Amino acid sequence: MKNLFKLAIIAIAVISFNACKNSDAPDKVADKFLNHLNKKEYAEAKKLATTESAASIDMVESFSKMGGEQAVKEVKIEGLKCKEEGEKAACDYTENGEAKKLDLVKKDGKWLVEMKKESPDMNATSIDSATTTAKADTTKK
Repeated sequence: MKNLFKLAIIAIAVISFNACKNSDAPDKVADKFLNHLNKKEYAEAKKLATTESAASIDMVESFSKMGGEQAVKEVKIEGLKCKEEGEKAACDYTENGEAKKLDLVKKDGKWLVEMKKESPDMNATSIDSATTTAKADTTKK
């Protein structure tokens, strides 16, 4: 009976430990977010971001639409590494060889991308290419 009780305690401890373990670590959330953004899946990207970041994602989407219907170009993301500091995480990566940074915050136990208005560097290549395309369209007129 004592062995059964010990086994039950160990099983509860293991289950509790695994339940508390966050399967969506900052690096996984950042990777999913960047992949959705690069595939122009903005609604899915918003699900992985803070509500305050929705306006920034909407801006990226509108810039993308200004460029017209273009094929999604392959973006190469490498070296994604996140450093956690309490309820915040900073993720560094390279996008097509260019160093980038993505900030995440933990809200209600869930890691979310935080895009600050003062640092729109998050996906500058998408914004730059959409802006360049839009400028090219206006110069043709």
